Amino acid sequence: MAEMVAVIGYAPEMIRRTLARARRCSLVACMVVFSGCMTQLQQGFDGVRPGMTPDEVRAELGDPSVRIPPRLDEHGARLDGGRWQYADNLSSLANAAAFPEFVPDRVWVVWFDVDGVVQGTRRPIRVEDGGDGSVDQGGETPLFPSAAPPRSR
Repeated sequence: MAEMVAVIGYAPEMIRRTLARARRCSLVACMVVFSGCMTQLQQGFDGVRPGMTPDEVRAELGDPSVRIPPRLDEHGARLDGGRWQYADNLSSLANAAAFPEFVPDRVWVVWFDVDGVVQGTRRPIRVEDGGDGSVDQGGETPLFPSAAPPRSR
């Protein structure tokens, strides 16, 4: 042990504790940063109203993680105005690329009409809410449903 301290200048235990402390600090910093982003998205999403332009939505929410272009009929006329998705993960990004007509349940969505203004919005759909999107999620992110049965049984 004394030889190792003489060679590297630190005891191995001291290095291990320093690295563990750095990992904990990094984890806490990431949690703070990401929770702030989600809160900002939730608050901004409440400000998105039908009739807003894409520039107004971008000012409220920032750039979307996915932009689905408008659907066109056989003559090139717009059928809709497309949609923007926020808070996508790797899976929903891949689904958006492969199946643009599919709207993932776990993302925030803004739909545009043929005139290019907001037609409607949808918060993430949680399994606990029955999956119809009509229930206010209270700003919670729909991660995974609880494995525990409800206490009302």
